[in-house]
Amino acid sequence: MRSKIARPMSSRESITGLKEELQAALANGVDKDSMVLRLTPRDDSALKRHPDIAVEEIDFRNGEMHFLGVKVVKGETSELDRSPA
Repeated sequence: MRSKIARPMSSRESITGLKEELQAALANGVDKDSMVLRLTPRDDSALKRHPDIAVEEIDFRNGEMHFLGVKVVKGETSELDRSPA
């Protein structure tokens, strides 16, 4: 029997998963200002082109990108940081 090799997550899957995680945090009452969405450059670019992301869900203000009201910064990994320092 062959062992299964995990394939890397695509940007599309990554964005969908992060959106679900972000929506769940907001639904549980986590304050938007207490979170930061860290995205790899690849996922940052994919977020802006993702077919399931509405134009209204992304905005730019004061030179910063926000997704669903949460600040987006580029990083080495894509993750939702619920307690940025």
